[in-house]
Amino acid sequence: MRDNARVRVLASSSPIYAHTVNAAPFLQGLADRGAEVHWGVASPWVDLPAVPRARVWDTGPVPQYHPRRGRVRGVSARYNWLLADARDRARAVRDLVERVAPDVVLTDSLGYSGAVVCERLGVPWVSFGDGPLHYPDPTTPPFGAGLPYRTAGPWVQRNLAVQAASRRLVMAAAQARYDALRDDLGLPLGGPPVLEAALSPLLHLHCGAPELEYPRADLPRHVHFVGALRPPMPWGWAPPAWWRGLVEDHSGDVVLVTQGTLRSDPREVLAPALEALRALRRPAVLTTGAGDPRSLGGPGLVTGPSVPGVAVESFVPYEAVLPHAGAFVTNGGWTGVLLALAHGTPVLQVGRTEEKADIGRRVEWAGAGLHLGDSHPDPRSVRRALDRLAEERFRVAAQGIAASLATRDPGRDGAELITTAMTRVVGRRGA
Repeated sequence: MRDNARVRVLASSSPIYAHTVNAAPFLQGLADRGAEVHWGVASPWVDLPAVPRARVWDTGPVPQYHPRRGRVRGVSARYNWLLADARDRARAVRDLVERVAPDVVLTDSLGYSGAVVCERLGVPWVSFGDGPLHYPDPTTPPFGAGLPYRTAGPWVQRNLAVQAASRRLVMAAAQARYDALRDDLGLPLGGPPVLEAALSPLLHLHCGAPELEYPRADLPRHVHFVGALRPPMPWGWAPPAWWRGLVEDHSGDVVLVTQGTLRSDPREVLAPALEALRALRRPAVLTTGAGDPRSLGGPGLVTGPSVPGVAVESFVPYEAVLPHAGAFVTNGGWTGVLLALAHGTPVLQVGRTEEKADIGRRVEWAGAGLHLGDSHPDPRSVRRALDRLAEERFRVAAQGIAASLATRDPGRDGAELITTAMTRVVGRRGA
């Protein structure tokens, strides 16, 4: 850190909206402690008003992403896309780091461009995780496999075999792109495998709680659990006309259904959930994200005037619905799952796209919900799963995780841990 100056922090976000927004609590916490905050984001989000005191910089456009069906192809395609983007974005990030001259850079666990630029320039960097932990362990199913947690000897051998196959086959193309990125910057090869390459060796702030993550024999000591991310309420959002009659009047019984921001095919979660909810006559709010609410009869109420009803919108803030929710049905985005559990709401994770089954398996292992592995489920399967989710044991487990999450705060704890880490770095430099 510079003498007689505020700490200068630069966040370098990956080109995914949720991962970008998720940096906001950390930056706000650092700003509250007096840090000078800069934020490099992809072009679509340069006007994001998430941290008023942050100076936002444009790091370039977002390339189009084409989701792939199937767990293996989905994981491979996503990381290929990320590494192809990182090779272009690294130029802008390097220019930004040299211009801002930060004391520390904050990246998310997919922020490859920021990680390699910091390594090349010798700038300390910190990562935060908004997904399942990537660190490998013999007792833990490899990332992206969607396998259940088992500790007996044969299962450990399974884990090791799947891990090896994943690195040699599933992640081979992404590893090659990562190696090319390092070569572009003049960095030596042979570093961490691509899945762990964007995790800081200095400090990793993991969003979540230990109760939701598989035990590991040797989790690095610089990994800290910092709680649930709570994206800021969008400016200007107001409850729709149907809100009171559907949500507030049925508080505690509402089902919130989402399919995330990247996947638009309603057959994956939304359409079968809608049919199941109609049969169950449960009040529900469905958000389509990248999809069109008209494909499900929206926007607005799609079952009315009967009460309870179902509403479909492209977007509704989760934080507005979850205090009234009795269940959360999702394809498995980490931020949404953590928000639901922070409210003590049981989770039904549907499908095996990308790494989402890994998240569902963790929820199931923790006893706070269920994993339904069909990527295009039969509505009857969704209905049966929702019936099971009404059992008291799921809510008790979800409330236990909520209690653990309530003791942690990404902005408060993250800012304190980053400041402490930077003090150690300065101390080592001065020794």
